[in-house]
Amino acid sequence: MRSSRGASAVLAAMAMGLLMSACSSAGSGSPSTPGSTCSGSGHHVEVVVELGNHHVVDRCVGFQDAQIKGETALRRSGIEFASQHFSYGDAVCQIDHDPASYTACFASGQPYWALFLSTGGGKWKAASSGISDVTLKSGQALGWRYDPSTGTAAAPPRPPKS
Repeated sequence: MRSSRGASAVLAAMAMGLLMSACSSAGSGSPSTPGSTCSGSGHHVEVVVELGNHHVVDRCVGFQDAQIKGETALRRSGIEFASQHFSYGDAVCQIDHDPASYTACFASGQPYWALFLSTGGGKWKAASSGISDVTLKSGQALGWRYDPSTGTAAAPPRPPKS
């Protein structure tokens, strides 16, 4: 009896491992080293977030159409975020519960989430619109960094190597 329970536990663990592997290859993404998750066949974009504590979260998001909206890619990455609508589109106010709370997305003199784009592993470029107006093609990437509101926002670390 004891050995059949042990065998059942091993089989259940193996099944869970296979299920998790299948999900991550379908584009749900998982944290890893930036630039290492988006390779292989199929359409995919990378979402790279440098959190306020400098921890980097990198997710690969697979999709079937020729392109994907930036907000959809961020949502499918599984990374928590909150946004607010402005005249230029939706802006991201919070990622991974950072900041823990806010009253205004772009409060004067306060840090904010800066959005960057990269194509084919090229240099990050600051986005000129809100996340709701960004459209990505396979091999492109969204990059986020929580920056002070003074000066030019620095790009996230290491552009992706799609």
